[in-house]
Amino acid sequence: MNIYEKIFARLEELHMSQIELSRRTGIATSTISDWRKKKINPQADKLVAICKALDMSLVDLLCDKEDKKNKVLTADYVIDDQIIIDSIEGSSVETKRRVISYLEQWMLKNSIDLPTGNVSIIADAEGKKVVVINDLRFKRSKRVDWNVVEGYLKEYIGCCAEILDANEMIYIGSDFPDEYSHSKDTKVLRGPNEYAKANASVAIKELIQIATNKVFSENHKSKHKNKAKYGWYRYDTRFAIPKYNDDGELVGYNIFKGRMVIRHAQNNKLYLYDILRIKKETSKPLE
Repeated sequence: MNIYEKIFARLEELHMSQIELSRRTGIATSTISDWRKKKINPQADKLVAICKALDMSLVDLLCDKEDKKNKVLTADYVIDDQIIIDSIEGSSVETKRRVISYLEQWMLKNSIDLPTGNVSIIADAEGKKVVVINDLRFKRSKRVDWNVVEGYLKEYIGCCAEILDANEMIYIGSDFPDEYSHSKDTKVLRGPNEYAKANASVAIKELIQIATNKVFSENHKSKHKNKAKYGWYRYDTRFAIPKYNDDGELVGYNIFKGRMVIRHAQNNKLYLYDILRIKKETSKPLE
């Protein structure tokens, strides 16, 4: 049985709709429908989220009954990275081959479409969270091509991340890449601030995770009556960009702040709309 067939069989078993699977995983319903219509399997980077949503182990999803005869699982369900590793180690050679194949697909996809991504979340000297971004996509020697940025951001469509302080799940819709790259706020950015917003495109999920200082406002524009039917939320977020000396040696990080704009849509989900007012902080840079 193919992976997409197992997914739909499990949906029927759980009496779960495709819409509910989309809500739990952040994967677009159109993408889920395409698996069945086009008879294709989901991308490798979606498998863990699918397993969690369907209460399946990764091994159960990737291998058939015949292939599982000799496997020994140390856990029944996917909970964290270690359980995934333990499940794979206890599986058969054929299962390991299929897992490696999926990982190779994921690595190839990311090496082409997402060519950098060394991102981490740390606390600064005051204990405040900041996303640290290394391996910069865009250099300050040239103006940013925002069409390229938009292309990178399209990889996030259908994804979601949780604001840790608020326990709120934020989704990324098809409007976000264009708004982030071509909004009025983006067009007026120059110098370090433009360069910073362009490079922040590698860390959208992490920027969502550390967002703080929630503020709500009603929607007053008719053009957003469905997209932001239940209003707008704004959060503060922060990230750090490496700085180098004339010899190309890393000497520290400049911290930037931004205002994350989130719309509360007609379907009652929260969607990231843009990150505005990117500006370098006057606080002491990270060493």
